[in-house]
Amino acid sequence: MPHEQIEAPDDTAVAKTASPGKTATCLPVTYKSAEGPASCETRKDICAAGAPYYLKGINALCGGAPALQRVNIISEPPYGGDPGVSYCVAWTGSSDGTARNAALLMDAPRYQCGAELGESADAVTEPGNYAIVFHDTPQDCAPQWPGTRLTYPAVLDYSSLGDQEPRQYVCLTEHTGA
Repeated sequence: MPHEQIEAPDDTAVAKTASPGKTATCLPVTYKSAEGPASCETRKDICAAGAPYYLKGINALCGGAPALQRVNIISEPPYGGDPGVSYCVAWTGSSDGTARNAALLMDAPRYQCGAELGESADAVTEPGNYAIVFHDTPQDCAPQWPGTRLTYPAVLDYSSLGDQEPRQYVCLTEHTGA
């Protein structure tokens, strides 16, 4: 498929890929880091919460840091974890149209997790150096993969469980690839 190089507003090269009856504009990116495998992706795909594409200046392209995402928790561990316990969410593949549905897991093997709960940019630790991952207010999330949208703020909504548990704010980092 022929590619025509054009210049984007920020002087980044943009490729236009022509196909019969359809033209798509894409930006050259790499996977997870500047050294990752190269590809050409649309602005929409690059800017999506959880996207693994690395682009220097990604927040300028996407209009700022990733927006708060809502996660409907449809299942949770039967008890609270001790300090040092790791948490993640397992995506169910369904949604209510405004949020993704997930099961909250505790100390689960990584392969079962769709996204890990991680530290905020101004992480607070409990005695013993255990990071606090659940918060009462939205968080500024420190990216584990700078230049990507893999890490983003989220609010966990437990209302589908019939619980009176309040919403909790977290930082999620998506699992993608190996």
